Amino acid sequence: MEGVHVTGRSMDFHRSSHRRAWAPGLVLLGLVWGLLGGMGCREPGSHSANGDWKGRTLRIGTDATYPPFESVRDGELEGFDIELGRLIAEELGAKVQWTNTSFDGVFPALMAGKFDLVMSAVTITPERQERLGFSDPYYTAGQTVAVRAGDTRITGLESLRGKVAGIQLNTTAALVLKNEPDITVRQYPTIDLALQDLLNGNLDGVVGDAPTLRYFIAHGFQGLRTTGGLLTQEHYGIVSKPADTALREAVNGALRRLRESGRFAALEEKYFGEAARNAPVQPSGVPWGRVARRLVQGLALTLGLTALSLLAGLPLGLLVALGRRVRLKPLAWLCAAYVEGLRGTPLLVQIIFIYYALPQLLGVDLAPMLAAVLALTLNSAAYVAEIFRAGIASVDPGQSEAARALGMSHAQAMRHVILPQAVRNVLPPLTNEGIALLKDSSLVSIIGMAELTRAGQELASQLAAPLAIWPAVAVFYLLATLPLTRLASALERRLHRQR
Repeated sequence: MEGVHVTGRSMDFHRSSHRRAWAPGLVLLGLVWGLLGGMGCREPGSHSANGDWKGRTLRIGTDATYPPFESVRDGELEGFDIELGRLIAEELGAKVQWTNTSFDGVFPALMAGKFDLVMSAVTITPERQERLGFSDPYYTAGQTVAVRAGDTRITGLESLRGKVAGIQLNTTAALVLKNEPDITVRQYPTIDLALQDLLNGNLDGVVGDAPTLRYFIAHGFQGLRTTGGLLTQEHYGIVSKPADTALREAVNGALRRLRESGRFAALEEKYFGEAARNAPVQPSGVPWGRVARRLVQGLALTLGLTALSLLAGLPLGLLVALGRRVRLKPLAWLCAAYVEGLRGTPLLVQIIFIYYALPQLLGVDLAPMLAAVLALTLNSAAYVAEIFRAGIASVDPGQSEAARALGMSHAQAMRHVILPQAVRNVLPPLTNEGIALLKDSSLVSIIGMAELTRAGQELASQLAAPLAIWPAVAVFYLLATLPLTRLASALERRLHRQR
């Protein structure tokens, strides 16, 4: 029979051989998930019902893309909130552990028990007070408007009517503009991107916290200025779960003691006093050595996430693809539902569900690394399953018929005849899936993973130089994906020659 890829030795297989055929895959899965298990679920928090935190670890969440309150320099957190958090922990006799995560996810993480407090220049608003617990106010700020230095049309909020204003996503600037229907609002993940769009001429103004806007204008956006004075008077508070009254009382006590001792006033002077306002403007040059080191660290995490997720997703996707072909209808339907469900929902939603929702729904509190790998693995496996299913379907049915004619069972034919040919056919699309997975890993920044994109976000905010940082991030992604792209092209050419 022409084209049959079997030999006479195939007739000696016995019925149990298909069970042995799956053993390497099961061992591989066991090793991968054992490695992930070693990362562990997050240990229960050190919550204290009586407010006694001596010797405990106070976990604080923040979004370190908002200088001068919080930012990252050389891998270390710095800023007014950061130093204040350390002083509060010192007053409580506690250690402090910071979690740097996206502002989109900081409140869900708090409610899921990922940390005990949020300190991230959070304005106390009635809407937030309905679902969050706030300490006494510790800083008073206000919203203001930033415009291009030569633009005399905009003198404040009223002159923005009929024009386009930018704000940072999920900030109280949205509340300021909520009652201004004549102003078109564009929201940005970080304030530096809004300021860059203003500088590019795509916005007429940016509304944001005055201290932060002044910081960015002084450190990289000299073509902008603030105008019109303060639009609001806002009070920042330290956020906790509504039920954590003992912790809030302890934090309020620490704040009072810091004010009485003069340490709080010294901290305010350092970041917002005369010395800070008269500090020399940061040189326009970008410290490329520091940028490169930080981006390399982010790239290493990105590559690690991609490798682990792909290593676990390949065998899982193959099992799901085979499960869709079995005669047991419930199993086939279950595998089909898995594929359609994971492919039909955004990966970002899946990451949020696994990391934030599972602790509240099932009490499963996963560490960020484990949650990130699990979400990427499950999502990738759904796409890998479809790739394998298409590869198996592409094999000539005569191959299976010939194998069965030689005495092989269905499992033996699949293992020794169909799958080797299918794997060869699917190598190029699997390589493309690896490239897509590498880029999709940027979404795990929502749970505080400082991969390449998040590293770029932090650098762009801290240096106030998005136009310099984001092209560098793109170059690093290109360096990571180019070898995979070349590999996919080589595999396609080789497959074409074999055909």
